[in-house]
Amino acid sequence: MKEDGIGLDVTLEVVCGKWKGLILWKLIHENHLRFNALRRSLDGNISSRILARELKKLINDGLVERIDYETVPPRVEYRVTPYGRTTASFLEKMNEWGIHHKRRADQHESLPDVTNQLKEQ
Repeated sequence: MKEDGIGLDVTLEVVCGKWKGLILWKLIHENHLRFNALRRSLDGNISSRILARELKKLINDGLVERIDYETVPPRVEYRVTPYGRTTASFLEKMNEWGIHHKRRADQHESLPDVTNQLKEQ
């Protein structure tokens, strides 16, 4: 019975978390970005240390590649690999679901609080 969710477990470990999905999403849509440009595109809410750690994990999993142009001053870019592009379809579905969920949650916030109305009766 435990083996039923093993694929989902692995997927969640590799591409989910607070930052990995967003990093992949940005690189899929931007093709390649330098470190600081990637950090800024994530609204600057991620520290350099965390971004470097998450990029290393994605590189080790074969989803992102680091391109070092071996120039002075140093120029390094990150881009999604062809294997990393295979995540695009389910990241797109996750994005659509998140947008739908946010809209739904926003609508519920604007509705009158039925619970309070019932308590008053």
